[in-house]
Amino acid sequence: MKAFHLKYGGTELHFGVNAIKNLEKRLSKIEHATIVTGKQSARRSGALDDIQGILKEKNVEYDIFDRIRPNPTVEMSDELAEFIWKKSSDCIVAVGGGSVIDTAKVSSVIALSGGAARDYLEGKTAKRYLPLYTINLTHGTGSEIDRFAVLTDGVYKIGISSRYPDVSIDDPRYTLTLPENQTIFTSIDAFFHAYEAVTAKTSNRFVETLSIESARLIGESLPKEQTLEEKEKLLYASMIAGISLDMSPAHIVHAIEHALSGLNPKLPHGCGLAIVGARSIYWIHRHSMNSGKILRALLSRKINSPEDAEKSFREFLRSVGFEETLDDYGFSKDDFGDVEKILFEDLKYFLKRVDFRFTPDMLRDILEKSL
Repeated sequence: MKAFHLKYGGTELHFGVNAIKNLEKRLSKIEHATIVTGKQSARRSGALDDIQGILKEKNVEYDIFDRIRPNPTVEMSDELAEFIWKKSSDCIVAVGGGSVIDTAKVSSVIALSGGAARDYLEGKTAKRYLPLYTINLTHGTGSEIDRFAVLTDGVYKIGISSRYPDVSIDDPRYTLTLPENQTIFTSIDAFFHAYEAVTAKTSNRFVETLSIESARLIGESLPKEQTLEEKEKLLYASMIAGISLDMSPAHIVHAIEHALSGLNPKLPHGCGLAIVGARSIYWIHRHSMNSGKILRALLSRKINSPEDAEKSFREFLRSVGFEETLDDYGFSKDDFGDVEKILFEDLKYFLKRVDFRFTPDMLRDILEKSL
């Protein structure tokens, strides 16, 4: 695939091997940058070395904030914003997956618009924000091209419309060091971005085009040996699914996962989606014509019924090595009431995005079939 760039929303995205060089001009007039990462992936992928090399070449001072963890919290975003403010940074360079990029989005707003992360989760509007450059390390987030950010406040995992990055880098080289389980988790995350976008009532022809192509590429490339070529396809699939999600936001599967990983932050996002996804597909397929279209693209065959949709997706998960359950993360029927409360009270806005009434009985059925 030839390298290319596009502009979507407020983001200038560069895709391809060595795409990071497109940051050189942007960083040449910066005096101080804060690099935001997790503990390992930025270093292991080589992306951190690459961006440090550019900053040193351009004589840009920088500091590294490497305390971002999966399922980031409002406290983490506040801590990062304070770090940025104290360092008088001119920009943020987020090197990581969705957790890193989402945290950086909210912190870039706090740094110039004031307040705290919780304020923005509760509806505060951003007035200004620092320039944000993202170097994406997974083929699942979509956060490098969309406006959303997700943070956890107590047991509540909340998504907000935050901001678009100014410039984003999608280089498949940086995904070669993803562990096998993260390769699966992030790809399934991308698939559900596409699946939920196209089965939401806000879907349109453009969303359908992007989502179906994303699913086709994931179905084709995820089961294969993860060469640079296959990583490039998965990264492209994730990126276009991110655009789909930005235009037509997620609904039932993401809502259930947010409730679950809010209760247990050790549940990886993509893993949670995969666990509850199969039975969720059963219920969504009963009400959405587009479900059959996108599943056919993923699985390369026609889907005949909701039962067939669920069974076939479970078979696909097994074919790529995924067999985890809610029980593996300590969930039991005793937790169903807490999940129901969070979903139908705090996350009920997710459920308004589909054309059918999602009920507590449907939720309990999904949870029981996911144990």
